Amino acid sequence: MTRLTPLILAALVMLSSPALPNDGQITLVVGFAAGGTSSTAARIIAEAAEQITGTSTIVENRPGAGGAIAADWVLRQKGARTLLFMSSTSSLRTSPQSELVPIGILATFSYVAATRNDAAAHLADYMKKASREEKYRTVATAGAGSVPHLIATKLFNDYGVPMVHVPYQGSAPAILSVLGGHVAVAVVPFPDFLPFQDSLRILAQTGSGIETEGWVGILAPPETSAEEVARLSEIFRQASERSQEKLQTLGFKHAWRSGVEARAMHEKDHAQWAPVLKVLGILP
Repeated sequence: MTRLTPLILAALVMLSSPALPNDGQITLVVGFAAGGTSSTAARIIAEAAEQITGTSTIVENRPGAGGAIAADWVLRQKGARTLLFMSSTSSLRTSPQSELVPIGILATFSYVAATRNDAAAHLADYMKKASREEKYRTVATAGAGSVPHLIATKLFNDYGVPMVHVPYQGSAPAILSVLGGHVAVAVVPFPDFLPFQDSLRILAQTGSGIETEGWVGILAPPETSAEEVARLSEIFRQASERSQEKLQTLGFKHAWRSGVEARAMHEKDHAQWAPVLKVLGILP
Protein backbone atom coordinates (compact mmCIF):
# COMPACT_ATOMS: atom_id res chain seq x y z
CA MET A 1 0.00 0.00 0.00
CA THR A 2 1.31 3.43 -0.88
CA ARG A 3 2.01 5.58 2.16
CA LEU A 4 0.77 9.16 2.16
CA THR A 5 3.34 11.72 3.16
CA PRO A 6 2.50 14.24 5.90
CA LEU A 7 2.26 17.01 3.27
CA ILE A 8 -0.28 15.05 1.22
CA LEU A 9 -2.29 14.25 4.35
CA ALA A 10 -2.32 17.90 5.34
CA ALA A 11 -3.50 18.86 1.86
CA LEU A 12 -6.35 16.34 2.02
CA VAL A 13 -7.48 17.71 5.38
CA MET A 14 -7.49 21.24 3.97
CA LEU A 15 -9.54 20.14 0.97
CA SER A 16 -12.11 18.37 3.15
CA SER A 17 -12.56 21.33 5.53
CA PRO A 18 -14.47 24.45 4.45
CA ALA A 19 -12.39 27.59 4.28
CA LEU A 20 -13.20 30.51 6.52
CA PRO A 21 -15.22 33.33 4.93
CA ASN A 22 -12.64 35.84 6.17
CA ASP A 23 -9.31 35.75 7.95
CA GLY A 24 -9.42 35.80 11.74
CA GLN A 25 -11.75 34.50 14.44
CA ILE A 26 -15.46 33.81 14.21
CA THR A 27 -17.66 35.35 16.90
CA LEU A 28 -21.04 33.85 17.81
CA VAL A 29 -23.21 36.50 19.48
CA VAL A 30 -25.83 35.13 21.91
CA GLY A 31 -28.73 37.29 23.05
CA PHE A 32 -29.05 35.68 26.47
CA ALA A 33 -26.93 35.33 29.60
CA ALA A 34 -24.25 32.67 29.91
CA GLY A 35 -25.45 29.31 31.22
CA GLY A 36 -28.80 29.17 29.39
CA THR A 37 -29.90 26.92 26.54
CA SER A 38 -28.65 29.15 23.72
CA SER A 39 -25.33 29.94 25.38
CA THR A 40 -24.56 26.31 26.23
CA ALA A 41 -25.33 25.11 22.70
CA ALA A 42 -23.32 27.99 21.22
CA ARG A 43 -20.20 27.00 23.14
CA ILE A 44 -20.47 23.38 22.03
CA ILE A 45 -20.89 24.45 18.41
CA ALA A 46 -18.05 26.99 18.71
CA GLU A 47 -15.65 24.29 19.88
CA ALA A 48 -16.54 22.08 16.91
CA ALA A 49 -16.30 24.99 14.43
CA GLU A 50 -12.87 25.84 15.80
CA GLN A 51 -11.68 22.28 15.16
CA ILE A 52 -13.06 22.39 11.61
CA THR A 53 -11.67 25.76 10.57
CA GLY A 54 -8.47 25.76 12.61
CA THR A 55 -9.14 29.27 13.83
CA SER A 56 -10.52 30.80 17.00
CA THR A 57 -14.31 30.71 17.44
CA ILE A 58 -15.60 32.56 20.48
CA VAL A 59 -19.01 33.12 22.08
CA GLU A 60 -20.01 36.62 23.13
CA ASN A 61 -23.10 37.13 25.30
CA ARG A 62 -25.10 40.31 24.68
CA PRO A 63 -28.27 39.71 26.72
CA GLY A 64 -31.31 41.93 26.79
CA ALA A 65 -34.67 42.68 25.15
CA GLY A 66 -35.36 39.03 24.39
CA GLY A 67 -32.38 38.74 22.03
CA ALA A 68 -33.04 42.02 20.19
CA ILE A 69 -29.84 43.68 21.47
CA ALA A 70 -27.69 40.88 20.04
CA ALA A 71 -29.58 40.92 16.75
CA ASP A 72 -29.17 44.69 16.42
CA TRP A 73 -25.44 44.35 17.09
CA VAL A 74 -24.97 41.75 14.34
CA LEU A 75 -27.06 43.82 11.92
CA ARG A 76 -24.47 46.60 12.21
CA GLN A 77 -21.46 44.36 11.54
CA LYS A 78 -19.55 44.22 8.27
CA GLY A 79 -18.27 40.93 6.83
CA ALA A 80 -19.28 37.47 7.96
CA ARG A 81 -17.07 36.81 10.98
CA THR A 82 -19.62 38.00 13.56
CA LEU A 83 -22.71 35.79 13.51
CA LEU A 84 -25.94 35.77 15.47
CA PHE A 85 -26.54 32.56 17.40
CA MET A 86 -30.31 32.79 17.62
CA SER A 87 -32.95 30.74 19.39
CA SER A 88 -36.66 30.43 18.72
CA THR A 89 -37.21 32.85 21.60
CA SER A 90 -35.06 35.62 20.15
CA SER A 91 -36.66 35.04 16.76
CA LEU A 92 -39.85 36.66 18.05
CA ARG A 93 -38.05 39.99 18.45
CA THR A 94 -36.33 39.73 15.06
CA SER A 95 -38.53 39.90 11.98
CA PRO A 96 -37.97 37.21 9.31
CA GLN A 97 -37.92 40.14 6.87
CA SER A 98 -34.87 41.68 8.55
CA GLU A 99 -31.58 41.91 6.64
CA LEU A 100 -30.03 39.08 8.65
CA VAL A 101 -29.10 36.12 6.44
CA PRO A 102 -30.07 32.65 7.76
CA ILE A 103 -27.26 30.08 7.66
CA GLY A 104 -29.01 27.09 9.20
CA ILE A 105 -30.69 25.42 12.17
CA LEU A 106 -28.22 23.50 14.34
CA ALA A 107 -30.51 21.65 16.75
CA THR A 108 -34.04 21.56 18.13
CA PHE A 109 -35.45 20.99 21.60
CA SER A 110 -38.73 20.50 23.44
CA TYR A 111 -40.37 22.88 25.89
CA VAL A 112 -41.79 21.63 29.18
CA ALA A 113 -44.16 22.93 31.84
CA ALA A 114 -42.79 21.61 35.12
CA THR A 115 -44.09 21.66 38.68
CA ARG A 116 -43.24 20.12 42.04
CA ASN A 117 -43.62 16.38 42.53
CA ASP A 118 -46.35 16.89 45.12
CA ALA A 119 -48.61 18.68 42.60
CA ALA A 120 -51.29 17.01 40.47
CA ALA A 121 -49.71 14.60 38.00
CA HIS A 122 -51.99 15.35 35.03
CA LEU A 123 -52.49 18.69 33.32
CA ALA A 124 -56.30 18.58 33.42
CA ASP A 125 -56.29 17.78 37.15
CA TYR A 126 -53.76 20.52 37.78
CA MET A 127 -55.88 23.08 35.93
CA LYS A 128 -58.95 22.11 37.98
CA LYS A 129 -57.01 22.97 41.11
CA ALA A 130 -55.69 26.15 39.53
CA SER A 131 -59.24 27.24 38.70
CA ARG A 132 -60.06 27.07 42.41
CA GLU A 133 -56.80 28.11 44.08
CA GLU A 134 -54.69 31.10 43.06
CA LYS A 135 -51.43 29.61 44.31
CA TYR A 136 -51.43 27.19 41.35
CA ARG A 137 -51.64 30.00 38.78
CA THR A 138 -48.15 31.48 39.16
CA VAL A 139 -45.86 30.65 36.24
CA ALA A 140 -42.13 31.38 35.98
CA THR A 141 -40.31 31.84 32.66
CA ALA A 142 -37.05 33.30 31.41
CA GLY A 143 -38.68 36.61 30.51
CA ALA A 144 -41.68 38.55 29.30
CA GLY A 145 -42.34 37.95 25.61
CA SER A 146 -40.29 34.77 25.49
CA VAL A 147 -41.67 31.64 23.86
CA PRO A 148 -42.14 30.02 27.30
CA HIS A 149 -44.19 33.06 28.38
CA LEU A 150 -46.43 32.66 25.34
CA ILE A 151 -46.68 28.89 25.81
CA ALA A 152 -47.80 29.41 29.41
CA THR A 153 -50.33 32.05 28.36
CA LYS A 154 -51.87 29.70 25.79
CA LEU A 155 -51.76 26.70 28.13
CA PHE A 156 -53.77 28.46 30.85
CA ASN A 157 -56.08 30.22 28.37
CA ASP A 158 -56.98 26.85 26.83
CA TYR A 159 -58.36 25.81 30.22
CA GLY A 160 -59.96 29.17 30.94
CA VAL A 161 -57.72 29.73 33.95
CA PRO A 162 -56.11 33.14 34.65
CA MET A 163 -52.33 33.09 34.90
CA VAL A 164 -49.91 35.17 36.94
CA HIS A 165 -46.64 35.52 35.03
CA VAL A 166 -43.40 35.76 37.03
CA PRO A 167 -40.47 36.64 34.70
CA TYR A 168 -36.87 35.82 35.62
CA GLN A 169 -33.51 36.51 33.99
CA GLY A 170 -33.09 32.90 32.91
CA SER A 171 -34.49 29.38 33.07
CA ALA A 172 -32.38 28.30 36.05
CA PRO A 173 -33.81 30.87 38.49
CA ALA A 174 -37.30 30.13 37.14
CA ILE A 175 -36.86 26.43 37.94
CA LEU A 176 -35.34 27.16 41.34
CA SER A 177 -38.33 29.34 42.20
CA VAL A 178 -40.57 26.30 41.67
CA LEU A 179 -38.30 24.06 43.74
CA GLY A 180 -38.38 26.63 46.52
CA GLY A 181 -42.17 26.78 46.48
CA HIS A 182 -42.29 30.45 45.46
CA VAL A 183 -43.92 29.80 42.06
CA ALA A 184 -46.16 26.91 41.03
CA VAL A 185 -45.00 26.16 37.46
CA ALA A 186 -41.97 26.85 35.28
CA VAL A 187 -42.10 26.73 31.48
CA VAL A 188 -38.57 26.18 30.18
CA PRO A 189 -36.58 24.46 27.42
CA PHE A 190 -36.07 20.77 28.13
CA PRO A 191 -32.24 21.08 28.22
CA ASP A 192 -32.61 23.51 31.15
CA PHE A 193 -35.09 21.22 32.90
CA LEU A 194 -33.01 18.03 32.48
CA PRO A 195 -30.72 18.54 35.53
CA PHE A 196 -33.82 18.89 37.74
CA GLN A 197 -35.85 15.99 36.36
CA ASP A 198 -35.64 14.00 39.61
CA SER A 199 -37.03 16.90 41.63
CA LEU A 200 -39.84 18.10 39.36
CA ARG A 201 -42.56 16.52 37.25
CA ILE A 202 -43.64 17.45 33.73
CA LEU A 203 -47.22 18.66 33.31
CA ALA A 204 -46.98 19.26 29.56
CA GLN A 205 -44.29 19.15 26.88
CA THR A 206 -43.83 19.59 23.16
CA GLY A 207 -46.01 16.97 21.51
CA SER A 208 -48.22 16.57 24.58
CA GLY A 209 -50.02 19.75 25.56
CA ILE A 210 -47.46 22.09 23.97
CA GLU A 211 -47.38 22.46 20.19
CA THR A 212 -44.21 24.52 19.71
CA GLU A 213 -40.72 23.10 19.18
CA GLY A 214 -37.67 25.16 20.06
CA TRP A 215 -34.56 25.57 17.92
CA VAL A 216 -31.14 27.19 17.81
CA GLY A 217 -29.57 28.47 14.61
CA ILE A 218 -27.07 30.81 12.95
CA LEU A 219 -27.65 34.05 11.04
CA ALA A 220 -25.10 36.26 9.26
CA PRO A 221 -24.90 40.06 8.90
CA PRO A 222 -26.50 41.85 5.93
CA GLU A 223 -24.75 41.80 2.59
CA THR A 224 -23.07 38.46 3.31
CA SER A 225 -22.28 37.06 -0.13
CA ALA A 226 -23.76 33.83 -1.46
CA GLU A 227 -20.27 32.31 -1.49
CA GLU A 228 -19.73 33.20 2.18
CA VAL A 229 -23.16 31.86 3.09
CA ALA A 230 -22.32 28.55 1.41
CA ARG A 231 -19.00 28.28 3.27
CA LEU A 232 -20.56 29.17 6.60
CA SER A 233 -23.37 26.70 6.01
CA GLU A 234 -20.86 23.90 5.43
CA ILE A 235 -18.80 24.87 8.50
CA PHE A 236 -21.80 24.81 10.79
CA ARG A 237 -23.37 21.76 9.19
CA GLN A 238 -20.19 19.88 10.03
CA ALA A 239 -20.08 21.48 13.49
CA SER A 240 -23.66 20.35 14.10
CA GLU A 241 -22.77 16.79 13.06
CA ARG A 242 -19.68 16.71 15.29
CA SER A 243 -21.62 18.10 18.25
CA GLN A 244 -24.51 15.65 17.96
CA GLU A 245 -23.57 13.45 20.94
CA LYS A 246 -22.83 16.37 23.27
CA LEU A 247 -26.02 18.19 22.30
CA GLN A 248 -28.16 15.09 22.77
CA THR A 249 -26.64 14.48 26.20
CA LEU A 250 -27.83 17.96 27.18
CA GLY A 251 -31.35 17.35 25.89
CA PHE A 252 -31.13 18.78 22.37
CA LYS A 253 -32.18 16.92 19.23
CA HIS A 254 -29.80 16.87 16.29
CA ALA A 255 -31.61 18.38 13.32
CA TRP A 256 -29.46 20.33 10.84
CA ARG A 257 -31.63 22.36 8.48
CA SER A 258 -30.55 24.66 5.67
CA GLY A 259 -30.79 28.43 5.56
CA VAL A 260 -33.96 28.20 3.48
CA GLU A 261 -35.54 25.88 6.06
CA ALA A 262 -34.31 28.14 8.87
CA ARG A 263 -36.09 31.14 7.35
CA ALA A 264 -39.27 29.07 7.01
CA MET A 265 -39.15 28.08 10.68
CA HIS A 266 -38.51 31.69 11.66
CA GLU A 267 -41.49 32.85 9.61
CA LYS A 268 -43.72 30.16 11.12
CA ASP A 269 -42.80 31.14 14.69
CA HIS A 270 -43.27 34.82 13.96
CA ALA A 271 -46.68 34.28 12.35
CA GLN A 272 -47.81 32.07 15.24
CA TRP A 273 -46.75 34.27 18.13
CA ALA A 274 -46.62 37.89 16.90
CA PRO A 275 -50.40 38.39 17.36
CA VAL A 276 -50.12 37.17 20.98
CA LEU A 277 -47.16 39.49 21.61
CA LYS A 278 -49.23 42.39 20.32
CA VAL A 279 -52.15 41.51 22.61
CA LEU A 280 -49.73 41.40 25.55
CA GLY A 281 -48.37 44.81 24.50
CA ILE A 282 -44.85 43.49 23.90
CA LEU A 283 -44.82 44.16 20.14
CA PRO A 284 -46.30 47.38 18.64
